[in-house]
Amino acid sequence: MAGLLSNALFFVSFSGQQFAPWLNLALFVLPVILFIVGLRRATAQPQVYRGKIGGWIFTVLSILLLGLTGFVFFVSRALPASAASPQIGQKAPEFTLADTNGQTVSLAQLLAGPNPATRPKAVLLVFYRGYW
Repeated sequence: MAGLLSNALFFVSFSGQQFAPWLNLALFVLPVILFIVGLRRATAQPQVYRGKIGGWIFTVLSILLLGLTGFVFFVSRALPASAASPQIGQKAPEFTLADTNGQTVSLAQLLAGPNPATRPKAVLLVFYRGYW
């Protein structure tokens, strides 16, 4: 559970964030090791633990989650760097796009605002960096 919850660390900014993927991977490796140790103990004493299939199920699920996490961990490292993406605080170039109603809106129109007294100081732009 801690491994799944640690995925939220990718969306939080904190110092040492470059270690979050390794922490996430470690939180998936640890339960697999503990399940394997538990299964070795259980199979060493079959008279005590006979018919207990829950350990095997959790071990297989943990190994599958570890495999998925490892796959995502190493595949995501191959994503190209986003050198051309705008940086925080960088002034956006002038653009014109369609809004939700299909009408064209420019950055200058958004900054001008409908009323000069309530003119916005800034416009929040969200860039979705896709890899497709």
